[in-house]
Amino acid sequence: MLRSFFITAFLITITCSDSVIGQVKFYATADPGNIGKTEYTQFRLIIENATTIEQVQPPAVKDFVLISGPNQERGTSNNNGLVTNYIALVYVLKPKKTGSFTIPAGSAKIDGKRMSTKPVRVTVSNEPSQNSNAGSLFNSLGAMDPFPEPVPQTVNTDFVLAKGEDPKEKIQRNMFVRLETDRTSCYVGEPVVATYKLYTRLPSESNMTKNPSFNGFSVIDLQPADAGSYRKENYKGKMYNVYIIRKAQLYPLQPGQLDLEIAEIENNVHFIRPEYVDRRGMGDDILSGPNIPAEALVDQKVTLQSQPMTINVKALPEAGKPASFKGAVGKFDVEATLTNNGFSTDDAGELNIVISGVGNLQLVTSPTITWPKGVEGFEPRTNDDLFKGTIPVSGRKMMTFPFTVAEPGNYKLDSIEFSFFNPKEGKYHVVKTKPLALTVSKGTGKPKSPQLSEQKGKDSLLTQFFSKRWRVVSVVAVLILLGLIFWLKRDHKAEKDKKAAIVPMPEEPEAAPVEEILQQQQNPLLETEAELNHENPTQFYRKLDGELKQYLSYKLGIAKAELNKKIICEELDKAGITNATCLELVELMNEIEWQLYTPFSGTEKMQQLYGRSNEMIQLLNTYKI
Repeated sequence: MLRSFFITAFLITITCSDSVIGQVKFYATADPGNIGKTEYTQFRLIIENATTIEQVQPPAVKDFVLISGPNQERGTSNNNGLVTNYIALVYVLKPKKTGSFTIPAGSAKIDGKRMSTKPVRVTVSNEPSQNSNAGSLFNSLGAMDPFPEPVPQTVNTDFVLAKGEDPKEKIQRNMFVRLETDRTSCYVGEPVVATYKLYTRLPSESNMTKNPSFNGFSVIDLQPADAGSYRKENYKGKMYNVYIIRKAQLYPLQPGQLDLEIAEIENNVHFIRPEYVDRRGMGDDILSGPNIPAEALVDQKVTLQSQPMTINVKALPEAGKPASFKGAVGKFDVEATLTNNGFSTDDAGELNIVISGVGNLQLVTSPTITWPKGVEGFEPRTNDDLFKGTIPVSGRKMMTFPFTVAEPGNYKLDSIEFSFFNPKEGKYHVVKTKPLALTVSKGTGKPKSPQLSEQKGKDSLLTQFFSKRWRVVSVVAVLILLGLIFWLKRDHKAEKDKKAAIVPMPEEPEAAPVEEILQQQQNPLLETEAELNHENPTQFYRKLDGELKQYLSYKLGIAKAELNKKIICEELDKAGITNATCLELVELMNEIEWQLYTPFSGTEKMQQLYGRSNEMIQLLNTYKI
């Protein structure tokens, strides 16, 4: 169904907790700007470094058809220390005719001020453009053109229930759920695009009651079509309205036969009696007419399921596997730079590594670095700039390694090696950075790094304190005296309260807490489960994040305050649990944290993430840690 670009303003509200260095910007782009009449362009409204966005008013577009959007896109980039946070609304447009067209300015209320973009110009010609992005846009996104060449249409009267017809049998012939994948065999780390679709020729209200959990995969959900939107599709000679229920790119974490679970849709289908159609003399839009009497309708509830599907995941070959390989699958490049290649022993240096390309970037880990003698390296800070709308994921992963040098001199950082497996070629590749030279001069002995100075300050105070024993003895004596006074007063008060008591204390005050503890041990996500029935996603994800970490703290014997993903993976590895399970757990925790801290979290993923968390807990319970 053709739709106008926009009728009303699109409203969003966000709050950015990170400090922003760059200037607030609001601008629009159209890429590509020159296309053929059968091609597409991506129109973006981009907001950079905003704290709050209260309203976004897209421009009215008359000369294009809206194919997809608005799709949200957000990220962070770091260019020479300048941090840029951005959020974009992305629309895919198809021209109605040839010519040169101007997309008017969009407006938004950003940080309390009204801002506007500049108009954007797009040229449409009869001949296809030389830009591959224009013609293959939907192929690269794993989608199809919602507006193919028109096909002959026939009047659909399947919603008319004739006397003696079985409504269940009629639903079975005209409504079903189908799972489609772009492949059924792949390598570990190679993405599979799974799309769950509802095909229907009948009017109904539909609700998903079972969302597939995709165990064994790292999951990136692709932005679905607008709620309620659909496209026409010819399937086995019949035209259907097709709704995308869920679409995701899946990165298998382990080899073997991995099952894609079913999706389950509950539908309330509406039929109309034939005599009402005859009397009104209307066609297949009869149900949209006013004043339809109740006796004219026949409603039928039915639950539909997709068929399960198995993906054959091939193990990565052992032949030719480099020693530096850590699971990267795709096509990548690596670059290394020094923030400053000349400093003193008072300073801390920074080694910057950027891994860019396409593939399972979200699972890529830092390469191994061999530091020269006399140089001490530390754990890196990692920042992702990924576009998850492409298949595979594209973008870059940036890592900053702090390091210190104890002695002055000239140092050389050897080439850093990064290896990956290219599934299209079926072989491994190794890329290397250039060696880096470093000159370190003698400092004053007083580190300029705030962290190092603070730590040395603490050590100095402790050393001074314990160097004078009389101070230690005095403090201990005072503490003992204060504790003795407190204990005597508390004992005296307890004795007094005991004498004044008239009613004896109950004998079983601990029964309820013990029962509650047992319930929590049987179901570590007890409070999270209770939140599933409430329309409060923030409270749900807060409970899920807290209870999952509480379980991991108890299971691994680590204080919750000290728990982090690195320690979790180390403990699971000691227990003999596979690296794939660890990666799946880390991915799950990242998704929960993203939902908890993003301003766009909703209720649609609550059931799915609760199910995945429960399955992960059951899996870990099978191990003795």
